[in-house]
Amino acid sequence: MALFNFPAWTATHLTIAITSVAIALIARRTIFVTKPKSLSKSIPSPRETLLPFLTPSQVSALPYPPDVLPGARDVDSPYGVMRCYEWGPEEGRKVFLIHGDTTPAPMLGPIAEKLVEGGCRVLVLDLWGRGYSDTPTGLPHDVRLFSSQILIALVSSPLSWTGASAGGFSIIGFSLGGGITMSFVARFPYLICSIILLAPSGIIRSLPSGYGSIFFRYPSIVPSSYLRRLVGTILGTKLGMMPQTRTEDRESTGHEAESQLPGNSALAAKQTIDVSSIIQWQFDNHWGFLRSFVSTSRYGPVWHQQSDWKKVCEIINGRQKNGSGYRSYNQQNSKILFIFGDSDEIVIGKEIIEDFEQMLGGSEKVEFKVVAGNHGFPILSSQEVVRHIFEFWEAERCLNKEL
Repeated sequence: MALFNFPAWTATHLTIAITSVAIALIARRTIFVTKPKSLSKSIPSPRETLLPFLTPSQVSALPYPPDVLPGARDVDSPYGVMRCYEWGPEEGRKVFLIHGDTTPAPMLGPIAEKLVEGGCRVLVLDLWGRGYSDTPTGLPHDVRLFSSQILIALVSSPLSWTGASAGGFSIIGFSLGGGITMSFVARFPYLICSIILLAPSGIIRSLPSGYGSIFFRYPSIVPSSYLRRLVGTILGTKLGMMPQTRTEDRESTGHEAESQLPGNSALAAKQTIDVSSIIQWQFDNHWGFLRSFVSTSRYGPVWHQQSDWKKVCEIINGRQKNGSGYRSYNQQNSKILFIFGDSDEIVIGKEIIEDFEQMLGGSEKVEFKVVAGNHGFPILSSQEVVRHIFEFWEAERCLNKEL
């Protein structure tokens, strides 16, 4: 006779109970003992993935050496680490420069150097996903992200760039940097004392070839190898090719240019800046560039930014009040300066002039200049560009004295 005579169904329930307890114990251990893995918030730039593995001589021979411009600093932030360059006399006019979509800071190196020679204090950065700046993940590369980057760069300076005592700073935007500039000014006009746009994006009537690809809308379902090939075609880069060997066809696209650069920087020591090689190097070595480029093409201020541009026009015309005690752009009674390349096929100056004058309600408070060159004119005609900038500032100064 059995000591315990359980019904047949009880054994089944006992098995279920034991299994449930085991699962609960395993779950408890998983929840309370195992530490969750932290998710990466950014894709590191070549500063972390390439430079530590090169010799000093190899670093100096890069198309974009890390000491390419004076005053380099790496700024940590919740979005990742970004590269800034700041130099020039501390008491000089403060000028913030923003480069384009495909080219990092060296693209504006010749202009920045000449501005410093004229007594300015300049600040140039690598936009997210370009040059030596990381690529933030999980965030669209839109005006919010880029505006935050500008503000982070400003507060990282040892000098005061903001506040009533600073008196405002001048901002120069090239290509995509022009679109970023206008969106930034639309929201922070009290920080700005002068706006200069070099072949700006933002209100272009049509996208450059390839930028409107449907594959950029759904990058998660498109093989990365295909996206890389597509972006490489847009930029004129070559797959699997070392950037140092790319010397041919430098004049084939608007992205490419070569120029003499005076001063004491690494670019001055090399005497030339080869933008095509820098683009190829970035394409080959920045693990996050592809993601940043695609996200910027989809979400960035490349076109359809009429709303922000109209807001800036209202500020220029004095019709928008900012409610701040700071010295603001609409109190300067100033003009805005545009400079275009006469053979630029990416940003058509005539179209921008027509559309902006219509937004502004006339041409009284805007000045347009045209220089020789394609979309690479900031390097090809840097001397002429800087001459127009200084003449523009001098005219502003005289106008303010009269007022």
